[in-house]
Amino acid sequence: MAVEGIHEGLREKLRLYAALDSDLRLKAFFEIDRKPDISFNELSRKLKIERGLLGYHLGVLKAAGLVNVDYERRSKETSKYRLTGEGEKVLKKLASE
Repeated sequence: MAVEGIHEGLREKLRLYAALDSDLRLKAFFEIDRKPDISFNELSRKLKIERGLLGYHLGVLKAAGLVNVDYERRSKETSKYRLTGEGEKVLKKLASE
């Protein structure tokens, strides 16, 4: 049973780091940290990436639990991205290494 616990912990770390194992996702991750609540369109412009491709990569980060998205409704729907608590922990760990 103890081996399973270690195995699960290792799998979790691998899942998180695999989500960041892309230059584009890593750039998006750092940009979201730099500017919390950045909109999808602004992030697309900053990273100079096509929106469909950015949507895929943000989906990977979201599925890994590293970023969160909130939808705001004004004249049209706007999505805002920020790091989750888990994302902030991973960022601190990366910065300390």
